[in-house]
Amino acid sequence: MPIWRHPLGGLRRGGRPSRWKAERQLVEILLGTAGLHELAARQELLLLTGERLAFGHALLAPEHPDPRTHLRAVVRATRDTERLAALRDALLELRGDDIGAAWFRLAATTSIRPDGPVPGHCMSDLIAELREHPEDFGRGAATRYLSDRRAAGRPLDCRPLLPDVMFRLYDARRPAGGPDTRHTDLCDFLRMLDAESGRTGRLGTLIAAVVRNDRDRHRGPQAGPTATAPQERRVVIQIRVEEEDAPCDEPLDRRHYSLRGFHYESGPGDKPVFHCSWPLSGRFTGDELEARGRDFLATWRGHEHDDWEVNRRVEFLLPDSLLGHPAELWPSGSSGKPLSRRCHVVVRSLRRYKDTSLHGEWRRRWAALDRDCAPGDALERIGWMRPDLSRARAETDVDCRGTAWSCPDSKYEPLRLRDPADVEDWLRQHIDLACLGLGTPYDPGDPLVREAVTDALLEDGIPVMIWRRDEGDAVDFVDLLRRVRPPGLLAELPDSVLEARRHNRTDTASLGHHITLLWDDPTCVFSSQDGQMPGIRGAGGGAA
Repeated sequence: MPIWRHPLGGLRRGGRPSRWKAERQLVEILLGTAGLHELAARQELLLLTGERLAFGHALLAPEHPDPRTHLRAVVRATRDTERLAALRDALLELRGDDIGAAWFRLAATTSIRPDGPVPGHCMSDLIAELREHPEDFGRGAATRYLSDRRAAGRPLDCRPLLPDVMFRLYDARRPAGGPDTRHTDLCDFLRMLDAESGRTGRLGTLIAAVVRNDRDRHRGPQAGPTATAPQERRVVIQIRVEEEDAPCDEPLDRRHYSLRGFHYESGPGDKPVFHCSWPLSGRFTGDELEARGRDFLATWRGHEHDDWEVNRRVEFLLPDSLLGHPAELWPSGSSGKPLSRRCHVVVRSLRRYKDTSLHGEWRRRWAALDRDCAPGDALERIGWMRPDLSRARAETDVDCRGTAWSCPDSKYEPLRLRDPADVEDWLRQHIDLACLGLGTPYDPGDPLVREAVTDALLEDGIPVMIWRRDEGDAVDFVDLLRRVRPPGLLAELPDSVLEARRHNRTDTASLGHHITLLWDDPTCVFSSQDGQMPGIRGAGGGAA
């Protein structure tokens, strides 16, 4: 089986699907299994499960006339692996001739034993996609594969059904002697399936990722993170806003700022190099920032000689007090249309950029952004946190789906902040977490949120953060990203956010107008490149 490298250099195997994702998938499969819409069939399934567990009674699960609600309770009653295995085997006994029971066996086994030939979360994504196809999809590939195995003297004892073949390949045990061919066997079958599907859509992407990992295992480790390799000419415009006053708690309209822009360009395979800079003279208060920005961008465009249609990113390097500023809504020209309609717009932490003592952990987390991750549902690798609302209404905050906080699905347990120090403990448990989602808007006036975000950035090196500024539900936000452009890797998140900002663009109240993406790539433009630039103030201080 493949070995997946740990972010700190250790080795780990496999990868478990998130609990909520696995639960939802199991419930959907049961709903699609013949007979289980009938209460009597569900009661019989619980009785058989209890018998397999030697309970002397049926497995206990709150009964409900609605099949989905009842089956959700059944799955939740089998959260330990022994009970889930018993439910799986009872369903095979009860409905073994139905393809739903075959899919359930595969999905349950993936959840019970995520260390198969491919990581469990990859298999879970494949199952979800394959079940969207017609029931007879894959039958031809399965028949050919079983025939080839028999001809090679390695028969696979199962029906020529897609879930049956995949189960046998996933559940295969490591041979006692000789090479471990389980991953290669599964890849061989997926290649046949890929040819049958026509190499289109999400299925082709998922299969290609698994097969590519098989090639990489034979080639050996590749150098460098894939997330930062440019494929075409790219322009990076940095707009750096300096806080001119000493650190204080004054409101934004009483703080003073200055602004300067920097232009970088790169070609295929090159790191961005400095092209030119352009200052905005004078100081201004926080409430003048957007108006000054309009003037700045109009002047800036008059000094540019390149096409705005190239691959372009506008980065706002902001002090802590402005990280929640809606930078993407700055107008890109005389038409007044926002920057976010035309290019990627992200914010970055100016304080971290300038302080080289903070760069080690930042670089490490960035390198772990998509390491060893096959394309799948990248949004499930966002870790979510927000202030703990259960202090006010403890009875409602039962879990991350309770009424106090509707939390998106994630492989990481969510963090409910009671103290800024909670962030340190949480991120120490999740050393591979590189993208942090806020379940509440960033507010520099809220000490709990401000200090938690500052610690995550400066102490723990989190390179990517995302949140909506309008107090809305984070689940709706994630659903929008999945709808407009689901990212297979976190490296694709800026593209997803760009499409979300363009979605329903004529409605100024739409969710796309309220997204902040902090995308802090330490390898794109680094402070060591600033030394020869004009306008750098403060010897050794780094950025302008």
